Amino acid sequence: MDGRKRLLALVCMIAFGALICFAGQGLSQSFSHLNLDPSQVLWSRLSFRAKSAVVDVKVDVRFSPFSTAEFESVWRANPQSIPLPSPGQEVYNVNVNRVIDHIFSPPVTLSNQVLFEPNQAAVLSRVRLRRGKDDVKRTYWFSREGVHRLRTKPKTKREASHDPAKWTDARTSFYRYDPTRLECPHVTDPILLIYLLSAAHMDKRGENLSLCVFGKQQLHRLLIRTEGLQTLEVDYSENSEEGTVRKKGKVDGLRITFEAQPLQSDLKKAENFSFLGFHKDITIHIDPRLRIPLQVSGRIPTIGPVALKLSGVSMRDSSKPSKIP
Repeated sequence: MDGRKRLLALVCMIAFGALICFAGQGLSQSFSHLNLDPSQVLWSRLSFRAKSAVVDVKVDVRFSPFSTAEFESVWRANPQSIPLPSPGQEVYNVNVNRVIDHIFSPPVTLSNQVLFEPNQAAVLSRVRLRRGKDDVKRTYWFSREGVHRLRTKPKTKREASHDPAKWTDARTSFYRYDPTRLECPHVTDPILLIYLLSAAHMDKRGENLSLCVFGKQQLHRLLIRTEGLQTLEVDYSENSEEGTVRKKGKVDGLRITFEAQPLQSDLKKAENFSFLGFHKDITIHIDPRLRIPLQVSGRIPTIGPVALKLSGVSMRDSSKPSKIP
């Protein structure tokens, strides 16, 4: 009789473990199952700021549709091949401008423009420009085989003051990857994580999403996990068709964390994953109702722990069409 009880207990334990396992799988999503809707992103512009005694960091994010005809023009001017959207498919644009003003060095401006397909957040092209220190411009074109990059820098100090289009120190690179072997049906960009979290609706505690993200020179497997609600202080202005409203006080935001792992590459040393300059302990708090990022925090090299708090948001005009022919 005791043997039967022990066997029954063992069977119950196995069944319970299997139930927990399947429940956990139910909360997990892969990149291939993403079905994002840009119309559910209610904001068009976000402003963040972090200020301390030694550094002032400002971040401006803009989100908008991009003309398919204009994108095709960019593609034709590009000697490398990048995947064109299918006829009628939308292309969107995210612009991020970041200014770091450190008390011990001149201000540095970092600008990013990313063109992407919105349903899967698949990146099509990216331009990164750094001015103020170690000036450099990097232009990326994404293909099924990998990423083409053109790096341009000023050859002299005098040239550094000119338009980046006139910089003469140029070098091309190609970063090859096999998306099938790496199980990366689509490749996204770190900048697009702000868009993705606004459009994906990851609301349940324990829910996670696995993505393939290309950094500067390497692919990373990124696990995004919803940790639940956390109370935080907010103080920002909300601009909409009805006017401007200041929102200040305590709110409950969804705490979402990132965990990155570099994938196999030809680099001698694995690249550190970076998002808005953060390398470690990256966390985003999202308004669960409006899907607006309220705070981005983490550790920035040479600066330390930083919390970028939302200072302003512009809501999209619902009366305007979402598509641009």
